[in-house]
Amino acid sequence: MHFGNLAPEIDRWTVLRTSARWEKKIAEELADVDVPVFLPLVTRLTRYASKTQTTELPMFGGYVFCSERHFVGNQRIAHATRKQVAQVLRPPDYAILKAELEEIAAVTANHRLVQEKVYGQIGDRVVIMAGAMTGTEGKILQLRPNQRRLRLEVTFLGVLMDVELDETLVVKL
Repeated sequence: MHFGNLAPEIDRWTVLRTSARWEKKIAEELADVDVPVFLPLVTRLTRYASKTQTTELPMFGGYVFCSERHFVGNQRIAHATRKQVAQVLRPPDYAILKAELEEIAAVTANHRLVQEKVYGQIGDRVVIMAGAMTGTEGKILQLRPNQRRLRLEVTFLGVLMDVELDETLVVKL
């Protein structure tokens, strides 16, 4: 299901703070009982040596937006769904939240938002597989996902140094 459309007739949106990685399931269950839901998603691309994995993730992890009137006191919402909602957060100004959600909905409707995940995580040990430093081991200090690059700490010729490389030039130890 797609929850990126913002129902224009809803004036009072509320924010549900959810359990980790339950956003899509909660949005689906609320939609099934006719609660208007807004859950903007971002496409995450993770590249491996031979394949690319695509995953749709919530833009705001741990949060689902829904109509306050349709959620509060709704007896059709399953107890198990309510248990996954840690908090119901009411904004100080409903008009501001609605305007911000409308902007997000417009961007996500017109553009597919993509976030690329680079190889590894900060602190991972890797070995350089090509170039002048082939065979040199290093530790990932920084990820640059939009550039598909990594900043590594390596020891080269007895000197500790930082180098920046394309992620395709390293493999994890």
